[in-house]
Amino acid sequence: MDTFRIPDLRTPVPAALNPELQQATVATDAWLDEFGLVPTEEARRHVQRTRVDRLTAWLCPNASREALTLITQWNAWLFQLDDQFDDDPVRGYQPERWREAFGPLFAVLDGTVTDGRLARSLADLWHRTAAVRSPEWQRRFAPHLLWYFDSYRAEMIHREEGRVPGLQQYLAHRRASFAFDAVLDLMEIGTGVDLPDQLHAHPSYADLREAVIYANACINDLYSLPKELAHDYAFNAVTVIGHHHRCGLQEAAERVAVMQAGYVQRILDLEQVLPGRLTRDGLSGDVVEDAQRCVRDFHALTAGNVAWSKETGRYAEIETEPTYLTDLFIP
Repeated sequence: MDTFRIPDLRTPVPAALNPELQQATVATDAWLDEFGLVPTEEARRHVQRTRVDRLTAWLCPNASREALTLITQWNAWLFQLDDQFDDDPVRGYQPERWREAFGPLFAVLDGTVTDGRLARSLADLWHRTAAVRSPEWQRRFAPHLLWYFDSYRAEMIHREEGRVPGLQQYLAHRRASFAFDAVLDLMEIGTGVDLPDQLHAHPSYADLREAVIYANACINDLYSLPKELAHDYAFNAVTVIGHHHRCGLQEAAERVAVMQAGYVQRILDLEQVLPGRLTRDGLSGDVVEDAQRCVRDFHALTAGNVAWSKETGRYAEIETEPTYLTDLFIP
């Protein structure tokens, strides 16, 4: 593998760590054990080096203890699901196994729960989250989560065919596979808002949110690249750009960093005009204020993502043949 240096990334505010981290960590570890999501010592070691608890504390520095704990457990669940496909050299390459794996997860959101560990733990998360979220929020979040589930099927097909997508095709896919639409929904719990559909449908807020997603996807692609190359995983902006522009990893990484800076600038530009546009279009003062609170937390989230990416062992301690994988779809 070519060596490369991760370029400097743009973060307009300094990162901050939520002071409720320790309590959220203890609660999340207990929750993972309750549902059998870390059934071996190798799996536990992998979770501990990933430090999803610190990731969430970096992403949500202002969340209450209860909100931070719930979001941390969601993120831990998403990481466990992700490893079942991205790191598994068999399941991740067999599109015919997608329905077998995801059918029970889709069913959870329809009120049907099977005995699989991932299904039962998802049902618990969904039940507790629905209890503190409005019907509007639930109607937005569920499709975002299902869109993420469906992205695995698309990746399996690409892997089976051995194709490297073009950059625009990759970015369209990346929004789904990054799960950040769902994560930003969860962030609203940490911010302490429950935003109306009218705000989410507003073009300026929707564009700003999209820029947040892609800015953070670029960060993730840069830091996760060594792990993904070790697992022969082609869905990364750096490898896509390198393949189609016939350039080395460093040049491709520099291009991704430029993309990340561009998305951050888009966030800053939209932040300046957002209150006026929302007010002009009839949204209430309370909604405008809640939107601005979210934008401030978006900045903190982006800085936190960089901070976690630098410290996590998920990308620094790479196992080409993972010993931490166990089938979490079984009872």
